[in-house]
Amino acid sequence: MYELINPPTPELNCEQILALGSFAKALGQARNIPRSLLLAGNLQSKKKGHGLELHEIRPYAVSDEARHIDWRVTARTGEAHTRIYTEDSEHRTLVILSLSPDAYFGTQTTFISTRLVQLAALISWRCRARREHVGLAIQSGETHFTANIQDWQKLSAQLSNSTLIRQREHCTESLSLVNVSRLRGYSIVILSDQLTIAAQSQVAFTQLAQHNRVHWIAIDDPNTFRLPDGDYVFTQSQGSKKIQIGKQQKQQAESSHLQKRQHLAEYLSGLGVLQMTFSVNDSPIAIARELLVRGVIH
Repeated sequence: MYELINPPTPELNCEQILALGSFAKALGQARNIPRSLLLAGNLQSKKKGHGLELHEIRPYAVSDEARHIDWRVTARTGEAHTRIYTEDSEHRTLVILSLSPDAYFGTQTTFISTRLVQLAALISWRCRARREHVGLAIQSGETHFTANIQDWQKLSAQLSNSTLIRQREHCTESLSLVNVSRLRGYSIVILSDQLTIAAQSQVAFTQLAQHNRVHWIAIDDPNTFRLPDGDYVFTQSQGSKKIQIGKQQKQQAESSHLQKRQHLAEYLSGLGVLQMTFSVNDSPIAIARELLVRGVIH
């Protein structure tokens, strides 16, 4: 468990990615959705059926089957209500992993990029354990899109490759969407440290939020702006670069960071997208369990 939180190197290999499969199975059970939330309509399904899992309780419609009437809610409210179910096959998840150059950084346990890749693996493995449809879009230097994961060895190689520090130079500051704007009825889990959405992707992102259930999961390093003053050397493909960091630079950088974060939070809230931010120093297992409790994953 210690190596999950603090791996010996931020560059993960395929074996470390594959090993997360056993942890994903042992995360526990998904939360029970309070009926009050269901009555409020907060969890309406894009696609309805009469399968195994209760998804919504809503006012009775003429086309509804009488056997699905919820008599307790009907008696309490004085109005007929119907129980709507979703089939297991309707749970479709797409994990979008998108990293900025700043993701390849960390002050204590590991890099932000590493933690986000671990979460992408855990969520994907969790969906597989529950026999759910899961796809993965990776935008971290190289772009990969898999609509329905079948080759898990290939998936592990792609995620492992995303942790390589050399990918930093090919990453972008803003989230760009590729091949996802036409998705309908998906659970979309965005794993990213980016604080802006590319202008050319904003229309597509709005459409994605309108037709799918979207969560934005961010990882932050709380010590980023608390580094001691001094000279720091950063390794690049073309050599090393020395940067002097002082109090004024840290204050300016933190102010800019907080403004961008606030702007993104307001933008996502306006679209009904729930954003959650965790510390890079948190265990990926603990984060995944919190996502389970909050209903982000099943």
